[in-house]
Amino acid sequence: MDFDGKCALVTGAASGIGRATARLLVQRGARVVAADIDAGGLHALEAELGGAVIPHTADLEQPAQVEAMVAAAVAALGGLDVLVSNAGVGAVGRAGELDPAVWRRIMAIDLDAAFLAARAALPALIARRGAMVFTASVSGMAADYGLTPYNVAKAGLIGLVRNLAVDYAAEGVRVNAISPGYTSTPPTEAMPAGVQAAYVGRVPMGRAGRPEEIAEVIAFLASERASYLTGQNIAVDGGLMAHTGWPDPATLRAAQ
Repeated sequence: MDFDGKCALVTGAASGIGRATARLLVQRGARVVAADIDAGGLHALEAELGGAVIPHTADLEQPAQVEAMVAAAVAALGGLDVLVSNAGVGAVGRAGELDPAVWRRIMAIDLDAAFLAARAALPALIARRGAMVFTASVSGMAADYGLTPYNVAKAGLIGLVRNLAVDYAAEGVRVNAISPGYTSTPPTEAMPAGVQAAYVGRVPMGRAGRPEEIAEVIAFLASERASYLTGQNIAVDGGLMAHTGWPDPATLRAAQ
């Protein structure tokens, strides 16, 4: 299998895309340190997948805990082949009305923690010519109404990926991002049904993505099958970013 004998650290692993990614990597032969602030979710994942998963509870808003997480993963696994930097949070707010403390929290978790984890993991990844995959978002590729901190953090994450890819390609480390579109995760499933329908209605494929579908792309980017792929951001979005946003003329004619 793709990850026989490989060692991976996955952040945000207690639910959603991170959980699906940890599960898939284990199924394909990896040992995984699964990190999250949700200790209960991590232990449930460990109970599901057994000894191939090592849970690590960390608050990624705290820089010291990010660095300790990476050190613990390298020590527990004996090295590191893959870093999946997936943890993230969001907040609603236009710039003029946004509490700076909210801005700082989103940047700390969504962008700073990704940088700090990459920085801490680089020596181990260089030693094994490993790979990093970051979970960005279509919201880092274009703007959303009222999501200023999330949009900016995810756009910065895509920029970080490009810089890391260029700076460390000669040392054998590949760095890529995935940008999910509307995906069925606990935050989206908690939204009112009408709101969910409005989002799905903008997706050309007409449905939400599944975490398992996003995990497949992460696993591909982390694997040797993507050996000549670095510095890229792959939108996994059911066609959302391929669309200009203009209405379908056929629909307009039918409404007349």
